[in-house]
Amino acid sequence: MIVFPALPTRNFRMNVVYAAPALNAEECDRIRGSAKDDAWEAGLVGAKQAGAAGFAAKANVRSMQQQPLPLGSQGYPLGHLAHHICNVNGEHWGFDLSGFVADDHPWIMKYSATSRDHYDWHVDLGKSVNASRKLGFTLQLSESDEYEGGDLEFLNLGMDRQTLRQKSTLIIFPAYWTHRVTPVTRGTRYAVVGWVHGPSFR
Repeated sequence: MIVFPALPTRNFRMNVVYAAPALNAEECDRIRGSAKDDAWEAGLVGAKQAGAAGFAAKANVRSMQQQPLPLGSQGYPLGHLAHHICNVNGEHWGFDLSGFVADDHPWIMKYSATSRDHYDWHVDLGKSVNASRKLGFTLQLSESDEYEGGDLEFLNLGMDRQTLRQKSTLIIFPAYWTHRVTPVTRGTRYAVVGWVHGPSFR
């Protein structure tokens, strides 16, 4: 039933993007070092299991390499990141969360200047397995001076670029917020990228 006039409960922090250190430099190096040289694959556009028509290579939209994030004993580093994400969610958005899901596993991503890797404006919420994404997160694994370009930007938020480039920074944001990674023009940027899922927004 729709009531008019409505008496909405508004959360004025719905547009928050959180960014703060989550690990130390040595932990970031260990995660980065866990990537396997022969496991990189091209990042695609679309939704996994959405069918060939909805999951394809489109280099003008997205150009980069990725591989599933290797997990250590007791699920490290996902357990550590989940602790941060749950605390931040409770302070800001208050979404109902279920957790990480097996068919939308986090990735280590590599953006290289060799092919001006980038990801144009997009949202992380979509169809198929993407439909239950609630929060996206990025863990910066590279030092800011290791690369030029490769900035994670959020539409109409005007966040400080240097804050988002700092190694070990964990960036958390609602999956519906439009964002991009600008082309890398020098060096290589590494990051862990993943999503926390939950029931439908209501």
